[in-house]
Amino acid sequence: MASNCYPCILDRAKFECDLVFSSENEKKAAMEELLDYMAGHKRGVSALVGTERENIIKKRSGNPDPYRKLKEESNRVAKDLLPIAEDFYEKANDKVEALIRIAAAANSMEFGVKGHDFDNSTFSGVFRDTLSEKLHGDIGELKRRLGSFSKIFYLTDNCGEAVFDLFVIDKLEKMGKQVVVGSKSVPVLNDVTREELSAMAKMGDMDIKVIATGNVVGTSLDHIEPEARDLLFDPAWLILSKGMGNFETISEYEELLKGRLTYIMRAKCEPVANVIGVPKGTLVAKSI
Repeated sequence: MASNCYPCILDRAKFECDLVFSSENEKKAAMEELLDYMAGHKRGVSALVGTERENIIKKRSGNPDPYRKLKEESNRVAKDLLPIAEDFYEKANDKVEALIRIAAAANSMEFGVKGHDFDNSTFSGVFRDTLSEKLHGDIGELKRRLGSFSKIFYLTDNCGEAVFDLFVIDKLEKMGKQVVVGSKSVPVLNDVTREELSAMAKMGDMDIKVIATGNVVGTSLDHIEPEARDLLFDPAWLILSKGMGNFETISEYEELLKGRLTYIMRAKCEPVANVIGVPKGTLVAKSI
């Protein structure tokens, strides 16, 4: 937890309270319960403290998926923008870099992060430019790894973004890679679940294996599903990890995955950007 994490977690709680509660008293009660929890977990991993925020709000509201409507809207927006990604890929001289750029740019589709402005209604106007932004990372190293590994464990993040992930995964499979996708067991934030991604793949006539990773923000070893754990620690699998939640949790044990792990994201907050060593908002493909 960085100092920035505290107001960010609370800001997102207010954003979510506004989604699911109608009265001010309900919102205050949820915020106060979260404050009590945070006071007792000052050294926690920010993604896991954020998970408790989700649990509090879901429990108090009786709503198991507060982001459902925003997720559905994000998927519609992404489907409309997919031709831009397809055109970007087809025209690219470096196909691997193009895929990584598409995957990183799509990680912009995130709500409620303090200092990161995102709106479904305006993303279409900036997506094409986002694809061409500066990308922090060693593309040469990632190409080497893709050449060395025939199996890829692809950890997803958000809905909307997942539409582009399926495009990237399809191209990786056409390169001869075996891809298994890891998505959330249950709704958490606006992350795509195993059930949702499987349905999206089926609608796109894709036959891919999707497994559940867990029920928390990110991929925590304390909360991971057994099948996902097995793939994570199998040395035959290259790991492509999407998003900041996965970075916040996996970075706690990334040394165990050294030589096989690449984070792909937009560094949307200062603490994550500072750890990686990039300006906030940068597209990132960081190999460990």
